[in-house]
Amino acid sequence: MENRRSAGDLILRLDELAAGLADPDCDLDHLAEIEEELVAARRRELIPYVEGHLAAAVEAGGWYARHVLARILAETAGRTSLAALLRAYSRNLGDDQDSLSTTLHVLAQEDPVAAREILLPCAVDNDEDLRRAAIWLLGFVPEPSDLNLLAHAAQDSDERIRSAAVGTLGSHGTEPAAIDLLLNLLDDPSPQVRISALSSLGFLQQPRTLRKIRLLANDDNPRVRAWVAIALGRFPGPEPANPATSAVLEQLAADADPYVRDQAVKARQLKPLRS
Repeated sequence: MENRRSAGDLILRLDELAAGLADPDCDLDHLAEIEEELVAARRRELIPYVEGHLAAAVEAGGWYARHVLARILAETAGRTSLAALLRAYSRNLGDDQDSLSTTLHVLAQEDPVAAREILLPCAVDNDEDLRRAAIWLLGFVPEPSDLNLLAHAAQDSDERIRSAAVGTLGSHGTEPAAIDLLLNLLDDPSPQVRISALSSLGFLQQPRTLRKIRLLANDDNPRVRAWVAIALGRFPGPEPANPATSAVLEQLAADADPYVRDQAVKARQLKPLRS
C-alpha cells in the first residue's frame, strides 16, 4: 500500500509540474524542486503519465516543458524511452535541443540493435519530422544496410530530410556507395544540402571527390563557395600543393564576398603546415 500511495503522490506531483510548466507566471524554483524529486524517484509507474504530459507539452509548443519532461522520462525509463523521446525531439519548437539530442544518441548507442528496431520504421514514416529525426539518429548506430534507405532519403522532397541524410552518410566513412551519394548531393538544389555535403566530404578526405568539390567554387551561393574553401583546407598531405586546388583557392581568395575570401585565405595558410 505504501508503494502505491507513493506512486500516487508522485503522479500528483507530476501533474503539478506539468500545470506549472504551462503557466508563464509559475515559480521556476518550485518547479525545479519537483523535477529533481521525480528524477530521483525513478518510479516506472510514472512512465505512461510522463509520456502523456510530454506529448501534450510538445503539442502545445512548450519547449521548456519538453526539456524538463524529456529529462524525467529518460532518467526514469532509460533506453526504453527512445521512441517517445524521438517523437518529442522531432518537433521544432524553436530551441536548440542540445541536451535532448545528446540523450537520444547516448540511449541509441547503449543498445544499437534495439534502437535500430525503433528507428528503421520511423525513417520511412509518413511524418516528415519523425522521418528526419530517425534518419539523423541512425547516424549514431549505422549499418551498411542503411545505404538503400539513405539513397531514397537523399532524393526526398524535404530538404531537411536530405540534409539529415548527408550527416548520416558521413557516419558510413569511406564506404564507396556513401561517398557516391554525397557526391551526388553536391548537385542538390538546396544550398544548405550542398554545404552539408561539402562538410562531410571535407572530413572524409577522399581524393576522388576533389574534382567535384572544386567545381563548386563557381556556385551562385557565397556560403557554398566558402565551404568549398573550408572543405579543401581539410585535405591533408601533399594535396594542398595540388595546382588545381591552389588555383581554386586563389580564385576564392579574390571572391566578391568577404566571408568567402576569409575562408580561402585560411585554407591557403594551412598548406605549409601540411606539406
